[in-house]
Amino acid sequence: MKKKLALIVYPNFSMQEIANFCYLFRWNYDTETVVFSSSLEVVNAEEGMLIQPHKTFEEFNIEEYDCLILSGCSDFRDSIRDPKIKEFLEQFKENDDFIIGAICSGPIYLSQAGLLENKKFTNSLYVEMNKMLNFINEENLVYAPLVEDKNIITAVGSAFNEFAIAVARKIGYECPDKIFTGVPEDWKESDYKLYLSKEDLRILQEEFKEFID
Repeated sequence: MKKKLALIVYPNFSMQEIANFCYLFRWNYDTETVVFSSSLEVVNAEEGMLIQPHKTFEEFNIEEYDCLILSGCSDFRDSIRDPKIKEFLEQFKENDDFIIGAICSGPIYLSQAGLLENKKFTNSLYVEMNKMLNFINEENLVYAPLVEDKNIITAVGSAFNEFAIAVARKIGYECPDKIFTGVPEDWKESDYKLYLSKEDLRILQEEFKEFID
């Protein structure tokens, strides 16, 4: 694995839908999330957080990344008209090997760029929108929590945990079904007492020696 995933952000993208995703890859698979956008201008997420992109689309090198991820978007009126997003995604139209995941309304950008013309997919758009938008191939649309077709995984917004697990497994990682179970009812104190290895303890003591008596 290349230990990097590429995340596309656009105005009003959903941070919540990919937060657990990024957490899973960072702490379970030591994978860095690199944020891409049309420009290096700060992007306002739908939750109100300001996100600073690392790179623009022009700086993307497919050889450096395990997958490409698109989050949902509460208001895509501007981003669906951003030619740079469409142009960037069009390069993957004939690529059935590079893994792409899109959640909630995120698949709309894949549809617009032609990536879903011959692939089954799902999204979280209203039925009327799926019928109305001329770039959505309704024949391939499946109303289901998660759909995987070749290299592309799509999911509805409420399936954010299942989405993360599916992409991890697609890349080749082992990932249990209940990795996001939260706090179990039968928790024990020992479950929350975390211990360092001898080497990690030595490093920690050296790093914080001025605070240790």
